[in-house]
Amino acid sequence: MKIIRIVLILFISTLSVSVADKTKKVHQNLNADKSKSLIENYNKSTNKLIIIDVRTQEEYEKGHLSNAKLIDFFADDFEKKIKALDKKLPYLIHCQSGGRSMKAFKLMKTLGFEKVFHLDGGILAWKSSGNRLED
Repeated sequence: MKIIRIVLILFISTLSVSVADKTKKVHQNLNADKSKSLIENYNKSTNKLIIIDVRTQEEYEKGHLSNAKLIDFFADDFEKKIKALDKKLPYLIHCQSGGRSMKAFKLMKTLGFEKVFHLDGGILAWKSSGNRLED
């Protein structure tokens, strides 16, 4: 009887760990090379990665990541727009050098977004790694 209890406890523990792993949230700070790989891997899969640029309109117009959606960090409705996003989708967030996007990254994490990746060093790091921007 004691052995059955132990086996049952171990089985239940294993089940709860595997369920927890499937709902595990991912919040990662990535360098430019890892961010580029992330974008490429999502482009190859059926999953969609949403790229959020939190710079100003003027900065965005000087060059941005392909398919990046602009949500200006300094806009009055910034937090409202972030809160309106689907928390289940994966996001890559960035700005010019990483300051604004790190604040946005932390906000999204606090709001319960499941998968948020941050481009450490922003557009400056992206360009320094030899990556291109769209006009």
